[in-house]
Amino acid sequence: MQATELTANRTLAARGAVFIGGVQLYRIGLSFVSIVLLARLLRPADFGLVAMATTCTSFVSVIQNLGLMQPTIQREKISSAQVNALFWFSAGFSVLLALLLAGCAPIVSWFFRDSRLTALTIGFAVLSIFGGAQSQPVALLIRAMRFKALAWIDAISATFSVPAGIIVAWLTASYWSLLVTSVVSTLISFACAWYISSFRFVRPSFEGKFHEILRYGAGVAGFNVLEYFGRNADNLLIGRYYGGEQLGLYDRAYRLLLFPLQQIQGPVSRVVHPILCRLQSEPERYRKAYTESVSLLMLVAQPGLVFAIVFAEPVFSILLGPQWTSAVPIFRWLAIAGLPQFMTFTGGWLLLSQGRGGDYFKMGVFISVASIASFVAGLPWGPVGVAAAYAVTNYLILAPGMWWITGRSGPVTFRDLLITALPHAVAVAVSAAVLGGTRIIFSSADVFTCLGLVILSYAVYGAVMILFPEKRRMLAQSLRTFTNMVPLWRYGHKKLTPLCPTDRPAA
Repeated sequence: MQATELTANRTLAARGAVFIGGVQLYRIGLSFVSIVLLARLLRPADFGLVAMATTCTSFVSVIQNLGLMQPTIQREKISSAQVNALFWFSAGFSVLLALLLAGCAPIVSWFFRDSRLTALTIGFAVLSIFGGAQSQPVALLIRAMRFKALAWIDAISATFSVPAGIIVAWLTASYWSLLVTSVVSTLISFACAWYISSFRFVRPSFEGKFHEILRYGAGVAGFNVLEYFGRNADNLLIGRYYGGEQLGLYDRAYRLLLFPLQQIQGPVSRVVHPILCRLQSEPERYRKAYTESVSLLMLVAQPGLVFAIVFAEPVFSILLGPQWTSAVPIFRWLAIAGLPQFMTFTGGWLLLSQGRGGDYFKMGVFISVASIASFVAGLPWGPVGVAAAYAVTNYLILAPGMWWITGRSGPVTFRDLLITALPHAVAVAVSAAVLGGTRIIFSSADVFTCLGLVILSYAVYGAVMILFPEKRRMLAQSLRTFTNMVPLWRYGHKKLTPLCPTDRPAA
């Protein structure tokens, strides 16, 4: 029975990964079209203006649910009444924060010296209420490992929001089109999450070790607040001292980098995190699931990013147009910083799945202080200096420190993290060297040449990976899992024992 359940869990994860991968390809295509067309329809200053507003309003989104999504996903037992209590906590706090932020909109305009930010900030503040109200329905979907449902929500919201933003930008050539995209996406996601999750209101319960749930959520919320300042201080500083035009260039370079990071990391997190929660009591399986997931994540993402770093000029010229080439050095430094982040961000999987809210908060303090210090150090040299200082800090301080925090206790140690990362570092270095050599031949590249160079990057990276026995075994196991997935299709998530039943009181 245990072997059958193990096979079923592995098959479920594989099915989820395949389905989400297909939906992500669709979303990536839509997002790609959006990035290209909006960059040609709007000015850098328009993106800079919206970046100023969202830098402030995103504070609401990171703290609005008080970190209470994670206890719903992570705890072994939780009741529907407790989930309802968490909903009212997060929804009420979201409304309060939105009202406070809307009232502070004139201050945002004063800080950035642009009166247009008042209305824009109010718009994003009101929109954030819907994000807070859907946090518990989404958490229930993640907890139940309903990967298809989550993927459908992402696909449907993108299907309507991307064309809406492009149409408004084409008709008005205005920064308001970016708000329209967010409005359509948020409202559709809100409606779909509530409908699919079948969330039901019952009498809230604050019993059953509820204080432990709040304490865990507080650690997550504290991390989110600190990470917010660490991730947005660069926008605040550049917008304040260099204006909307320079911030627009920095924002597009950063968004273009986040495009693959978010498209890959977000869905993978939804699949891996609940699986790790199920394996808390089985250290060996936990360690294996984590290291294999991280390895596959880097294998999928890093070769493409290596190509984008080496051939950043033609990438920007082809995708965004020649008016955006000034953002190339910014993007290159940020992408160099992004290479290790495909692994370092997964430290959150370990801390959250193990219930280590305190360590999660400490990691937030560390990330925030180190990141802000790097931004301040690079600010005299403009956006390029900020990006370069952040890249150096990632390699010398952030990555080693985050690995130490996550690996000092639990099934995955610092040594495990180092052993997992080393082959990928070698593969990145070799791929970068090979592509760097090809620049002598392809000083300028068209679309088809770029496609061939991307394939070359993945081929070189993969060839290096199979030189390491552990990576060979991991790739072979992954291939067998997906090969066996079709005959094992009968194992659905309904036949699996749920990690955290929500239809009975917590112990």
